[in-house]
Order: sequence, then structure tokens, then C-alpha cells
Amino acid sequence: MKKGWLVFCAAALLALMLVGCGKTAQEAAVLEPEPEAIEATVVLAEVTSPVEPEPEEIPEPEPLPEGEEILLFGARASTLTDGQTLFVDCALLEEFAGVDIASADDAVTLGLDGQETVVSLVRSDELHAGDGFLQDGAAYVPLEAILELPGIVSGAAEDGTLYFARQLTLSSPAENVNVPVLMYHAVSDDLWGYWDLFVSPQTIEEELLYLQENGFETIWFEDLSHVEDYEKPVILTFDDGYDDNYTELFPLLQKYNAKATIFVIPKAIGTPHKMTAEQIYELSRSGLVSIQSHTYSHGNLSTMDEETLIFEMEESQKYLAALTGQVPYAVCYPEGTRSELSIEVAGRYYDYGLLMNGQIYNTSDDPLRVKRFYVPRGYDLGSFRWSVQEAGTSRNW
Repeated sequence: MKKGWLVFCAAALLALMLVGCGKTAQEAAVLEPEPEAIEATVVLAEVTSPVEPEPEEIPEPEPLPEGEEILLFGARASTLTDGQTLFVDCALLEEFAGVDIASADDAVTLGLDGQETVVSLVRSDELHAGDGFLQDGAAYVPLEAILELPGIVSGAAEDGTLYFARQLTLSSPAENVNVPVLMYHAVSDDLWGYWDLFVSPQTIEEELLYLQENGFETIWFEDLSHVEDYEKPVILTFDDGYDDNYTELFPLLQKYNAKATIFVIPKAIGTPHKMTAEQIYELSRSGLVSIQSHTYSHGNLSTMDEETLIFEMEESQKYLAALTGQVPYAVCYPEGTRSELSIEVAGRYYDYGLLMNGQIYNTSDDPLRVKRFYVPRGYDLGSFRWSVQEAGTSRNW
């Protein structure tokens, strides 16, 4: 009996335990549901570089307007201006004066005779004194930059136009060298004036041919600075600036590659039988003709006072400098007339002064009293040979 009771109690206790365990599992099922799958979406932020603001576009400056016209080494040239300064295209300096041009983005270098001037290039609306600028692909420099180059001078032409010209600095020649200087006038068979002034073109050609075939070298007065470079130097001079010097003489100079010096009277330019300004300019650019002064009006220097002499020397030099772009360095005394005063005044402006005496010039002589052989009409080839035979020799003192 007792044993049965114990069995009963054990069975009841087991049942209670089973009921308690089942209730706890249900509550756990309710209170602790299984975790649901959570979808995780990872959003990657797009990484970009910082956006640089576009630079503000600076408008090009307005083109500068044209300024006054100038005479640039004998050629008429236009300029540009900012209202205060005149500017010129560098290419014109190269064309008319042989200036070497080296351009960069921010500067242009002007070179002449081994010396250089550098001009900064800036915007034309940001100019300061001495600056240049670019416009339409061309480099413009202020006119004052030109004057920094060696041997460049400026002045006012007869009509007031500003001009620029080259002025040579001549050194003294080697001493005691004989250099025949021959004097001609007109070159024509049309004897419209004093017949002795007219030499036939045929005669000139025969003389040029003789010089060429016999080793003579025709030179200019500026070449006397290195006269030792020539074995038999000769100088051909033509007085008054007759129009046949252009129509008859010039073609012969071209044919024989000969140099000549023509002494021009500014007051007579463009008058009957005289060359025009255009013809003189062309000759001066040819590389064969040197244009020099015959005074302004071809008056009698021996009777002039100092003031008049200054006018004759200075105005002729300025006129021809403006016309040709080369400052004359030699003057021919009209008809050989002169006084001590006129020679002294001439020396203020010129390196050489020419006479009409029929003797040979020697480089040890006074350069303001250069002697010449007069070649009149009828001067035969034998006489011509005699005139030049001592070229390059020395004088026996």
C-alpha cells in the first residue's frame, strides 16, 4: 500500500513538472520571437573633386587709334597713340633702318650696331612709360625707344613732320693714302645748259668699265674710315642733283655695281632738270648712291654772314636727313666758293667739305678742304687714266 502511494506521488510530481515546462516554452515562443532577417542597404556617397570656379574672362583692350604720320628713315609711316605717346610697328624699323628684332610674349628686343634695347610688352590699357604692346599680331614700341639705339636722331622736317634718321660717326682715315675724287655734273647728250657740265653717258660707261677691269674700287666718303681695306680707292661725285643722274647715271651704276656720291640742293629739288624727292629717296635706298649736301640754296658762301651760313648748312642737312633717313656728313661748297668762316661753320655740321681744285686728295689733308679732279665734257679716257693712276699710293713728302 505504502509502495503504491509512493508511486502515485512520483507520477503526480512528474506530471506537474511536465506541465510547468510546456508553459515556459510557449511563453518563450511569444516573448522571444525568432529574429527576422534585416536587409542592410549600404549607400556609398559619390566622392568628387572640388569644383574650381571658371576664371573670369578678361576682355581684350580696345585697339589704339592711329596717331600722327611720321618720317621713319625717309619713309612715311603711320603710328598708334594712347593719347600721350606715339607707337610704331617694329617691322618698319627692321625694313627701313635694318634694326634687328627679337620678339617674345612679354618683350621685344631692338638691336643695332651691336647694341640692344629691350621694351616690355603689356596690355595696351595698362601702359606705363617705356612700355610697348601687341595689336593685330604686331609689336608696337614707343618712339622714344628708337632714340635709345646708337646713331638715331630725330627732328622736324620742313613741313613740321617728325622724322627719324641715322647719323654715322666717322673715324679718321689712315694717313697718307691718295684717293682720287672725280667731279661730274650732268650725264646727258642733251646739252640744254652750259655744255662743259655735260658728260656723255657713253663716256661714263667707258670710265666705269676701265675702273672695273683694272682693279679700282669706287667708294663713299664714309668708307675712308677704313680706307686701308681698298687697294685702289676712287670716289665719284656728281654735283647739283640733275635728273639725268637718275635716268642715265643710275642704270650704269647698277650695271657695273659702282658707288657714287651725289650732292643735292634741297631748294632746287623738283625744279626743271633736277631730280624729284622720290627719285632721290630711291637712289638713297639703292646701296649705290650716297646723298650729300650742296648747301640749301647753292649760294656764294664767301659773301655770307655767320647766320646765313648756319642756315645754309643746317637746313640742308635737316632736309636731306628727313628725305633719305640718313644725316649728310659731307658738303660741297657751291662752285668752290668759300671763306674761312664758311669752312668753320661747315665743320660744325659735316665731316667733309669739298673744293673744286684739280689735284688729288690725300687722307692726311684737311677733310674740310677735299680736292677734286674736274671731269668736263671731252675728257678722254687717257686723261681719266691719269686722274686715277695714283689711287691707293702714298704721297712723297
